Formats: sequence, C-alpha cells, structure tokens
Amino acid sequence: MRILKEKTQYHEYAFESEYNDIVVEYCQYLKNTLGWKEFSWDADNKVWRFTDPSLITVLKGKFEGLEFNVDVKNDLESYEKSVIVEEEKAQNAERIKESTVSTISVKGIKGNLYEYQKLGVEFLVNSGGRALLADSPGVGKTAQTLGYITHVGHKRSLIVCPASVKFAWESEIEKWTDLKSFVVEPKTDLESIPFDVNCVIVNYDILKKFYNEFMKYKFDCLVCDESHLIKSPTAQRSKIIKLLARNIPNIIMLTGTPVLSRPIEMFNVLSMIDPKKWNNYYQYATKYCDGKQGYWGFEAKGATNLAELKEKISKYFLRRTKEEVLSQLPPKNRVEVPIDLPEAERTQYELVEENLVKYLKTYKKDKTDKQILKSMAAERLVKLNLLREINAMGKITTAKELIDGIIEADEKVIVFSSFNAPLQELADQYEENSVLLLGSTPIDERGEMVKKFQTDPNCKIFFGGTRSAGVGITLTAASNVIFLDLPWNPADLDQGENRAHRPGAEYECLNIYQIISKGTIDGFMKKLLSRKQEIIDQLIEGKETEEEDSMLDEYINSLKLKYKK
Repeated sequence: MRILKEKTQYHEYAFESEYNDIVVEYCQYLKNTLGWKEFSWDADNKVWRFTDPSLITVLKGKFEGLEFNVDVKNDLESYEKSVIVEEEKAQNAERIKESTVSTISVKGIKGNLYEYQKLGVEFLVNSGGRALLADSPGVGKTAQTLGYITHVGHKRSLIVCPASVKFAWESEIEKWTDLKSFVVEPKTDLESIPFDVNCVIVNYDILKKFYNEFMKYKFDCLVCDESHLIKSPTAQRSKIIKLLARNIPNIIMLTGTPVLSRPIEMFNVLSMIDPKKWNNYYQYATKYCDGKQGYWGFEAKGATNLAELKEKISKYFLRRTKEEVLSQLPPKNRVEVPIDLPEAERTQYELVEENLVKYLKTYKKDKTDKQILKSMAAERLVKLNLLREINAMGKITTAKELIDGIIEADEKVIVFSSFNAPLQELADQYEENSVLLLGSTPIDERGEMVKKFQTDPNCKIFFGGTRSAGVGITLTAASNVIFLDLPWNPADLDQGENRAHRPGAEYECLNIYQIISKGTIDGFMKKLLSRKQEIIDQLIEGKETEEEDSMLDEYINSLKLKYKK
C-alpha cells in the first residue's frame, strides 16, 4: 500500500492497495462520509483519490506499512506543522475571549479604543485576518475592523456594506485613521479612483456592476458589513462576494445578528472565511441543521450538535453583547449615521430648496413693512420644515436597516421624528410589533401604548413624535433611540433621549443614532443645535433666539448662492 501525489481535476493524491476487504470497506466508509469530491474510487486506474492532506494521517494510522513518495512526505510534514499553528491560534483565541485587558498596542489608530475593542483587534490579528466579528449593535465593530486594518498595514481594502451605511464607513475611516477612502456610486468610473486610496467602499446592490473591474484589483482585505445579507448561497450578491473572496487573502465578516439558532444561515459566511473546512453544504446541513429530505426537497431548518459547531468555529468567531462590555461604555453612546438621500427624495428636496430661494428673492427687506417681514419669516419657516420632512422621508430605508439589526439582537428601540409621515410609513411595516404615538393620538390610549412597549416582549419598537412623545412618558425598556431628523431645540433632543435614559432602566448604556443626510439642511441643523447648546451652557439669556435668526439668515444666503443664476 502506498500514497502518491497525482494531481487530477478534483484530487491531489492517489491511494494504491492490493484488493483487501478491510481496505475496501474502510475506503467505502470514507467516500460515503466525506462525499466523492473528498474521497472517491478511480476505476480506470484502480486507486482511491483524495485531496485533504489530513487523510494521509488518517490512512497512516489505519494501515501499517503504508508507504509515501517524497512529495507526499513533504506535504504531510507541512500539514502537521499547520495543525500545530492552528491549535495555537485556537488556544490564543480562547485566551483573548477570557481576557479583560489586551496585550496589543494597536498601530495607526487615532483616539482611544476600549480594552474590549483592543481585544477584538487582537482576535482578528490572531485569526490571520479571517474571522466573523459578531458583537451586538453599538459595541463598535467598525472601529475594531479599522484597528485591525491599520495595525497589520493593509494597503488596500474593499468594504462591502448596505447603501445606507457607505458614508458612515467613510466618516468612521476619517475619524479613526489616516487612511484614504473612496465611496463607489452607481455612475462611478473605477479608473477615477486615485492610486493611493486605501479603502474602497461599495454597497451590495451595485457590486455586480463593478465585479469585473474589482477582480482586476489587488485587495489585501475584504470586509463584509451586515454579512447576514449574504447568508443565502444561491443569492446573486452571495455568489459575487464568494468569487471576490477567492482572490483576497483576508476576509472579515461583520454582523450583529449571527443567528446561531439557525446554523444553516452561517454556512455561506463560514465557507468564505475557511473554505477548506466548510466546503460541503450537505454535510454541514445534515450534521448541524437537522438536514433531511422533505416533501418538497432537502430541508435544513433545524439546529443539531450546536455545542460541537460552536467549538469548531470558536477560533474565528467573536461575539460580545452590550451587557458584557457595559463597564467600558459611556452612559450615552451617540452614533452619527451619515447617508446620501435616495434619488427621488434628492430631486424633490432640491425643487423645494430652489422654490424657497425664488420666494425670498421676490421681496426686499428695505421695501416691506413689519407685517410683511413677519409673514415672510413664517413662510420661510414653513418651507424650511418642508425641506426637513422630505429629508426625513429619505431616511426610511436606513432607519429600517437600523431597526432590523436592533430587534434581531432582541433589543428595543424608540424612533423619533418631528413629522408624522415617515413615522406612519415605518409603523405600517412593523404593525405587529410596534406602537405609534403622535400628537393626534387620544390621551386615554397613550398610557396603554407605553405600557405595552414597556411590558410586552413582542413589542420592540416605539414610534413617536419628537414633541408629542418626547416628554412625560417613561420608555426605559428601550436601549436604543433613533432620530430621523434633528429638532430646532437641543432640549427636544435631550427630552427624547431621556425617555429611555432615566431611573429604572435595566441597561447601563443607551445607543443614540442620528441619521444625517449629506448636502441637506441637516448640516445647518447640527451647527444650530451645537451653537444653541453653547449658549444654554453659558446661561446667556435671550441670546439663543438672536443667534438662531442670524444663523438662519446665513443659511438662506448660502442657498441663494447655490441657485444663483
């Protein structure tokens, strides 16, 4: 009996043996267990063929006197060394998970990472840059990923994410690193990407369009944010990501919802992180997903042998919940989510913006009396609020993605807006597990709504008006707050946040998300709120209104310049 290195289309090695019932029975067992691609009979050449070098060890242990040629011996030695390395990685991974203080000094990062985030970077480095980071929302997966990229010195990374968070990645890269980023849009010419760009950011929806060009690039690292979006092996986006991943040495998957209770949804991601280990869908499905032939075909909806699965993926799977790292988080964790308005809302927004400028140009302050000026001020405010409402409507898709991530992590969320239309549209999509409180909501119904949100585990979302639901109620069941739009006064922000951040809350950290649209009134509102807060902090009575008028005039003048003809 001997093993030779003979490469064929599917296999690397050939196992020769004279006919022997014991050998045939055992080899047939390997074939049935592993599948023909892993171990099969070559009838023409009368040999068994296989690829995985670990089977050399298996056969060596089973049959005495097994011979090898030199190539096989060298492969066996390399494999045994790799086993030792992998065992060390696994041991280090467990050490990192149990640690509270990291031994790593993260290179190239700006600002200070929390200790658990440094441990996350250390884990990614230990994994060899092939890992699934599954921390719950609000824990800081983006910062840890950027820490890994800067620490190991990757020159160019491809970051694939939902469209709604492309600009959030751009913002975080600028905040945490000195890396240069480039956001790919549907009409982007990839040849226009500067040669010194370190991070190319693209959304899943347009990846197909740029696939051929991306295949020509040399990327050091592929980051897939919200990787549960590629859980289906048959989905087009999953196939494209998988093809790209074959040419990229480092693969970092990020998700706040790893669905360990439905292991079939993890297979595709695992097969990209460790394609040698997770290369047989049916074997995985049968062992860990209760896979079996059903009435309509093969079904794999269950969960079996989960303890074994968790052990096998432990070396490249890291998850910390917010509760586990609360001692390191601030009481309020504010997260700005920058986006670009969808095309439809952008067009509508710019029409209203231009209309406002035309309206204001029809009057001259020095030729109007006080009554006309007062009327103009009121009309100006109406048109500015219309801009704010259109802007808020354009944030619905992003808000939905945030909400889905939060409720899939089994947390509750409050969603505030100054306008009824976006709240109503969102509430219609979550009718079964939400409540909606607007200014028109009868007083006698409000108490029941609050009670339902606070006590019903199935009621995950509270939609409320910034003014109508921002005061006088307690919503401490929520550990997340989303603002679709910024109000005129800092007090309205504080009041909204403090519906959840008050005595009786069971969490210690509140995630507060502000969705900010680029190139819109949001930029002005941020500056206005910041300046107003400064005045409030300085206790300068009467200055707030004066400052608002001045800043509004400045903002209107900037719009006039924008539409100057």
